[in-house]
Amino acid sequence: MKTVLNLGTFYMNAYLISLKDGWLLLDTGYPFDYKHFLRKARRMKIDLSSIRYVVLSHVHADHAGFLKKILADTGAKLICLPAEKERLASGANVKDVYISRKVLLPLNKLSAALPAFQTFEPLDVSGCIDPETQPLAEEGITFFVLHGHTDNDLCLRFEDKIFVGDVCMNGAGAAGYSPLWIEDNAALTESWRTLLQTEGDCLYPGHGKPFPKSALAKFIDKQARRKLCKLFK
Repeated sequence: MKTVLNLGTFYMNAYLISLKDGWLLLDTGYPFDYKHFLRKARRMKIDLSSIRYVVLSHVHADHAGFLKKILADTGAKLICLPAEKERLASGANVKDVYISRKVLLPLNKLSAALPAFQTFEPLDVSGCIDPETQPLAEEGITFFVLHGHTDNDLCLRFEDKIFVGDVCMNGAGAAGYSPLWIEDNAALTESWRTLLQTEGDCLYPGHGKPFPKSALAKFIDKQARRKLCKLFK
């Protein structure tokens, strides 16, 4: 059975998953979260050089914030969808999104204006490993792509666990497991239906605690009808 550790903050999860020889890191955090990550790694006696792979679920600053630094400091290989090349090269979040909760629109407009929450070090991913080639199949880890939170949301699965990035949320600001930012709600709703058909019982979101996959079922229809508001009209 694989070990799963969380080296993230109260808001953002950064999962370490044990491999036969080392660790896989799924997502990072905001650029300013790196010191917190390093302190937590030291406390847990994690040698950075033992991180062999870094997986990026999608390109937002709270997931890719210190991606460039952790790759440089660990020498790890990046597993990332080649389709994310343009977004990673831009060093900034795509803000053509909808907000799932109208009450949080003012707060999101404020955060959208703050570079600390919207930007990260640009990265050239020309040499990244394509997850759709299933590079960790021998480790029992498989990758698949969903859509809706962003253009491409990379998920991974092993044992009874499915790591979903921000396709679902269970943290601050979430309502009915809906992610706060949504690019395509129809695609997101279909992704939830796909998750229900995917082998595995527990969903590990990028924000908040893991929860049973079955809990998602009763919110699908509500998500399909959810009234969204555009971040910027």
